[in-house]
Amino acid sequence: MDPDPAVSREPDAVPAARVVRQPVTAGLAAFCAVLVAPALLLVAALAGLGGGVLLAICVLAAVVLGVLAVVARNAVTGALAAVFGLTAVFAAAGLALGARADTAGRTGHPFPLVVGLTLARAEAQFRKHGPVRFVVTKADYGERGIVLRATGYAPDGTYDPGATISLLIGSKAPVTHAH
Repeated sequence: MDPDPAVSREPDAVPAARVVRQPVTAGLAAFCAVLVAPALLLVAALAGLGGGVLLAICVLAAVVLGVLAVVARNAVTGALAAVFGLTAVFAAAGLALGARADTAGRTGHPFPLVVGLTLARAEAQFRKHGPVRFVVTKADYGERGIVLRATGYAPDGTYDPGATISLLIGSKAPVTHAH
């Protein structure tokens, strides 16, 4: 006699539940991208990656977020895509201007750190690279003959021979403590 296939030999057998996986929707992908893109840019910046890499991350994030914004019809994702796009434009402009400034040529010498030195030592530091003109002004404060402030450097922090260097020096006698 054949056993009836409808009858189970195991007591109280429960059929296995089917696992239903939800497909990744465009909205979910957009939500994840909105969270991941700024975090990725932040981590890359904190890691000290170069401007070109950060620019590439901005462009990639703008494109991915833009596509997801259209597919998901999500205004927040679209706004973030626009922010990343503008960031990429400004980053590219900054990199271009920085490259131009860097190639402008550095003919000067680094401006020495002379604050706290005597006037004679400060002048000697500047004369190492050629003659310069000094304008020395005495302040009503500070120790006599000690440089309090030095100006006359170019925007890139250098000076050239022939430059005019302004030095502010102290005029007060040093304080001596009696024991």
